[in-house]
Amino acid sequence: MIYSFDFDIRVEYYDTDKMGVVHNSVYFLYFEKGRTETMRSLGFPYNEIEQRGVIMPLVEQYCKYISPSYYDDILTIRTFIDEMPTSRFNFRYEIFRKEENNHFTPIALGHNSLAFVDTKTNHPIRPPEWMSKILREKLGK
Repeated sequence: MIYSFDFDIRVEYYDTDKMGVVHNSVYFLYFEKGRTETMRSLGFPYNEIEQRGVIMPLVEQYCKYISPSYYDDILTIRTFIDEMPTSRFNFRYEIFRKEENNHFTPIALGHNSLAFVDTKTNHPIRPPEWMSKILREKLGK
């Protein structure tokens, strides 16, 4: 692991299903929120990446559900970058609920991969050099 970033969210009522638990599909939205906030923490808000002519479509995604979460829970999305991006930018996630007495309940684990695509040609590209340079500086690689 070369970088991790924590972002807290509160489970909203609309995130839950008829059984009162967070719907399984919502965890992918939580992963996206964790990823976008991680990118922002590194100085790469998505609008800036796109203004520089790069889009990053999702090409793979996985989630393992461990324990349910419920309306009004405070969840921490911990996003990991385990390696410098090459042809893909890979992210790993841990979501857990903050309990009393500084205890954390694991909720879900996951990962996903994004490609780099040139907006002008719509063809896959390697990570832009400007992004790799900033990542090397910020991550000490």
